[in-house]
Amino acid sequence: MPPLLLALDAPLATEPSLTGGKGATLARLRQRGFPVPDGAVVTTELFDRVTDDPAIERLRDRLERADEDDTPARRAIAADLRRAIRDRSVPADLRDALTATLPDGPYAVRSSGTSEDSPDASFAGQYETTLGVAGGDLAGAILACLASLFSDRAVAYRARNDLATAALSMAVVVQRVVDADVSGICFSADPLTGTRSVSVIDAGRGLGEAQVSGTATADTLRVDRTDGSVLAYHVGADRTDPVLTDRDATALVRIAARIEDTLGRPQDVEWAIADGEIAVLQARPITALYPVPEREPPGGDVRVYYSFGHRQGMPEAMPPLVLDIWETEVEFVREHFGLAERFGATAGGRLYIDLTAYLTSPWVRDRLVRNLDIVDRPAANALRTLSEDHPEAIASPAGPGSGGLGPLRTLRSTWPLLRAMVGSIPGSMLDSTPAATLDGIRRQYTDAGDAAIERIDAAEAPAERFTTAGRELESAIDWLLDPFYGPLLSAMLAGAALRRLVPEEADSVDALALGIEGDVVYRMTRQLGELADVARESPAVATALTDGDTPSRADLAALDGSEAFLDAFDGFLSTYGFRAIGEIDVSRPRYREDPTPLLTVVASTLETRAGTTQNDIDVALRARAGAAETRLIRAAPAPVAPLVRRLIRTHRGYLGIRELPKFALARLLAELREAALAAGDELTGRGALPDAGDVWLLTVAEVTQGLSDPRTLSGIDIAGRRREFERDRRLTPPRIITSTGYVPPQRDSEPAADRRLHGTGAAPGVVEGTATVVTDPRTQRVGRGDVLVAAYTDPGWTPLFVNAAVVTEVGGRLTHGSLVAREYGIPAVVAVDGATEALAEGSRVRVDGTNGVVEILE
Repeated sequence: MPPLLLALDAPLATEPSLTGGKGATLARLRQRGFPVPDGAVVTTELFDRVTDDPAIERLRDRLERADEDDTPARRAIAADLRRAIRDRSVPADLRDALTATLPDGPYAVRSSGTSEDSPDASFAGQYETTLGVAGGDLAGAILACLASLFSDRAVAYRARNDLATAALSMAVVVQRVVDADVSGICFSADPLTGTRSVSVIDAGRGLGEAQVSGTATADTLRVDRTDGSVLAYHVGADRTDPVLTDRDATALVRIAARIEDTLGRPQDVEWAIADGEIAVLQARPITALYPVPEREPPGGDVRVYYSFGHRQGMPEAMPPLVLDIWETEVEFVREHFGLAERFGATAGGRLYIDLTAYLTSPWVRDRLVRNLDIVDRPAANALRTLSEDHPEAIASPAGPGSGGLGPLRTLRSTWPLLRAMVGSIPGSMLDSTPAATLDGIRRQYTDAGDAAIERIDAAEAPAERFTTAGRELESAIDWLLDPFYGPLLSAMLAGAALRRLVPEEADSVDALALGIEGDVVYRMTRQLGELADVARESPAVATALTDGDTPSRADLAALDGSEAFLDAFDGFLSTYGFRAIGEIDVSRPRYREDPTPLLTVVASTLETRAGTTQNDIDVALRARAGAAETRLIRAAPAPVAPLVRRLIRTHRGYLGIRELPKFALARLLAELREAALAAGDELTGRGALPDAGDVWLLTVAEVTQGLSDPRTLSGIDIAGRRREFERDRRLTPPRIITSTGYVPPQRDSEPAADRRLHGTGAAPGVVEGTATVVTDPRTQRVGRGDVLVAAYTDPGWTPLFVNAAVVTEVGGRLTHGSLVAREYGIPAVVAVDGATEALAEGSRVRVDGTNGVVEILE
């Protein structure tokens, strides 16, 4: 039977399952020589004994099954649990052990939950702590700590962090109270900015109850971790003299840094000073900090990183195999264009791009920020903040070996890229039949993709197929990008020229993008609309799709008269089944594996387009584009009217190329997914993995080695990687972060009023509607008059656009969602930070896609 009481010096005391997170950490620190006061831990064995009661077990079960949204019911059950636990008694053998182990004197009695102070959640302030407890009162204080596992705030905190209650337990730390002259908290890293090179200290007189209760203001210090110097000292509002000396501050920071090194991550350290001696009262991880990107080879200078996921419109975490694939791919792209310095780095399950070399020159930095203003304005604002507040982060000594890129070095280092981008522009601009040329480029993409897939299919063994798919993805850069730049840049230049030549009709240029036949995404969305038209011809199918939850294909197949719809649906899947929601994450199922998102869109279309066919919409879009063309030509001065006609033809003829590379790439990603799943099946069959889906938790090298010799995977902690990935998924990734962990705040040039949110106007027009916050486009529907609000969108979301205005937290004028919104004439505002939180579900909003403003009406 496990012991009921363990001294902090006992070897078993470092085991969290016995002593909880707080107790195990204190024991570990004390045993490593840190100044942790004397004490002991009442182990989780007591909690197990106390809660081994049918009435308590029934209450725990009721709490576990209670509706998450029924707060009053959950609180009532939690209150009953607390009363039931406090009414229990402490065993006599524990009372005897406490008396024998702990001498007379006041004690601090602190809860220590088994999930507390973990990498997932700190539970700071959620459980019970009682100070100054005399020996005779210890039993009551201990039971109160056990009961606090079910405090209202702890129950709510677990619900927010998706932590199950059933598996949790509680220990209790009993420590001698330190008669502190000064006490407080030392953060080993800045908890607000994330900077790892700066520590922050809060300090107050005595034990700090006044600071905790809010009746007094603590002194706040910022200290440089490298040399211990105090960077800033703000004395609390109720005092004039500082409570902490610079020497004490330096000592505290050094102890906190050692604790961080011991525990492996930045820490929030509670401390006290009595008679000049420092005591460590507890330490917990600073869970809000985003991990610092890891770069190979590591550099000694401060580096500045930009989120690849935000640039791609998909900022969610990716599992290790997918992350490894993309890290390799971006380096292959870098090498393809002759860029010298490696720039990939990973953090929190995301890929980051090292921008440092492109920021040290003001000339280059200015142009980079201008580009980001178009594609990701919050990132541009963050870079401006970085250069204003921390110029040292982008400073670089002059000279050829500095790593910075001035105008000439930039031109020389990026010449292959520039040549590829601009070399074919003159020919494209002079092309008299851009639409026909685009048809040829589309066939070129199709033929190259077919050939790549044939080579992958020719590989029979899982190892060969996986390697071939990866190789084809890398070599695809040669045929994906080269035909792309000239036509796309020509379309963009033509559009910019039209805005300059006919400024009074600048808004009409966006309308030229409506209903472009050559755009593969438009074709895909149009065919989805046609599917809805077919479904409407079968009352049974239409009813099944719109009545309740979205049915499966099998459900529809059981209906009379569903044959025509299923034939059309299968035809759609044969053409577009390789696409997916969040498709750059290869671990996510493609439409041909799970067509539910498509059926959901068809259902939504049936509900919102009563009496309107897809052909009606196509005709209307082409009419709007034609009217825009007429307005531009009529408004143009007579001498430039012929040029305006040619520019319109170039702009509309080539704009359809924008999605061709991504469309072709998606085909290869689907093949790579199948190859990875086949590798997972093979590794599972050979006993190297517990489940085929665990292949996503490996790296490319591990998959390859495992297929050659499954024994190479025997030492890998798959369960640990799964937990880490789940933690990464819950993190909020910054757009810009430095190698010191600093996350620049995004100061917008147009700060939002209480009811106005500012972003980037991505598609013109003004619409009022009801906000629908979409987190899962596979199952959620967007109704007529709704405004789609999402953290991001990618090609998999496109079908939802036909029914709504769009507001996203990520994106710019040239990202996928913006282009599609303009093509459909739907107002869109992107790069609206915090939109999914600020725009409550069901609120009435006005979306101004022309000026980039979202106004909350009610």
